[in-house]
Amino acid sequence: MPLADAADIVREVAGAVGLAEGEPGVRAVLTALSRLEPISIRGLSRTVELPVPIVASICGELRKRRVVAAERPAQLTSTGRRLFASGSLTLDRSVTCPACAGRGFAVPSHLRPIATALKRIAWAAPPPVLELDQCHCTVETKIRRVVALHEADALVGRRMLLLGDDDLTSVAIRHFVERFGSEQTVMELVVVDLDPAILGFVHEELHGAPFPFRCIQRDLRKPLPSGLRHVFDTVVTDPPYTVPAARLFLSRAAEGLGRSGDVFFSFGSRRPEAAFHVQRAILEAGFAIRRLVRDFNDYVGAGALGGTSHLYHLTATSALRPVVTGRHEGPLYTADVTSHSRSSVWRVAGSSPSSSARSSPTVP
Repeated sequence: MPLADAADIVREVAGAVGLAEGEPGVRAVLTALSRLEPISIRGLSRTVELPVPIVASICGELRKRRVVAAERPAQLTSTGRRLFASGSLTLDRSVTCPACAGRGFAVPSHLRPIATALKRIAWAAPPPVLELDQCHCTVETKIRRVVALHEADALVGRRMLLLGDDDLTSVAIRHFVERFGSEQTVMELVVVDLDPAILGFVHEELHGAPFPFRCIQRDLRKPLPSGLRHVFDTVVTDPPYTVPAARLFLSRAAEGLGRSGDVFFSFGSRRPEAAFHVQRAILEAGFAIRRLVRDFNDYVGAGALGGTSHLYHLTATSALRPVVTGRHEGPLYTADVTSHSRSSVWRVAGSSPSSSARSSPTVP
């Protein structure tokens, strides 16, 4: 196979996959693969910031063209190396702490009793509702989140609002406060969620907590109730990983905060275009990004996300305002957004979407 065929292969694979990023996306996968091989598809996904299914499809097409070997983890064939690795640099990989995976925090031994308790609770929690884009984070992530809140001075003496809590972050906060704090550690904690099963479970696990708490069922397509507006110091949220959901939950966070405060916002899209729109929404809502920790959150079974999402620590500025005012009427969850996007294409083509497309439930 002549060297000139490399450009043709990249073009063919981009077309076969239907990659929104086009040929640069395929080249990014090939460059990362030549530098890091052998590497898992999930590892490639994290490196190039593309969803796991997309990276898997690219590698599948490259296997058909004998560029990627049939063996796993993913690696180039001799032909693939000749075509795509000849210009790469030979450098040692950067060494990261195996315990913290570059996050800057590993669960220390004195927190293991909390980890044990949270693991037991997580096993008893209601299963994730896929239609609501629920995907539970790991016990280690729950602990990292509370430590991050504490280290940012966003926990002690704060009124806290959790917009959605299928990850049971509120329960982790309770266990930390009981072990290391006092009755004055958290002034108030409020959990707002659409899922009644999650709310019932959280309410039971918070019963007897050393701080006042409330659990409120609410469809966040609607604005926050007046009693929850402009009264909180810290907001924690891990919304569905769509741009409309990011804009909506950031807006509800802006509604909940007082004149100042912090938001701990997790978002997992691996497409640079989505990250751009989310970060623009952050700025439009009047937040400044104090810190961004890549791959901070680990999830159980979140294959399309590469199993992780980033954590944004945001601070309110004087320009704080909700980007979405009133009720959100458009698509929100992944199935909604995907179906809406396909519907637009089908309407242009003069046909109709399949009736099998999933839609998310709503609460009036």
